[in-house]
Amino acid sequence: MDCPNTTNTYTPNSTYQTNLHTLFSVLSSNSTVPNGFYNFTAGSSPPNVAYGLFLCRGDVTPTVCKDCVAYATVDVVEKCPRSKLATIWYDRCMLRYSNASIFSVPATGGTFMWNVANVTNVTRLNEVLGEVLITCSFILSRMMLV
Repeated sequence: MDCPNTTNTYTPNSTYQTNLHTLFSVLSSNSTVPNGFYNFTAGSSPPNVAYGLFLCRGDVTPTVCKDCVAYATVDVVEKCPRSKLATIWYDRCMLRYSNASIFSVPATGGTFMWNVANVTNVTRLNEVLGEVLITCSFILSRMMLV
């Protein structure tokens, strides 16, 4: 969990709080999308705009994603009370929101998570990892040409 700035808070019953509740509602409602990612903007008048997104792990079902996002929207308010920006991570999903646009802006800091269970098929893991690295390398090389 990351609530980086305790001075960037909203007041109860403010426009920002209303927009944040709208944001959480829309994110939760769209948490069964097949790709496990969704972003939304609630409000139109800065500084009361709430930007947010969620990302679910690629191997979780839409139901698990929905449950995780729904839990995150409640838990983040309890753990980061009245914060205008926060990121919260779980094993199955991540939720991020802010009063400034976060789209195409990488998050900094945070927590690293890893699975300590043994890999049952090392050969297949290496094959998939190799494919991902080759694809990433190709994409990065194409981006450098632009």
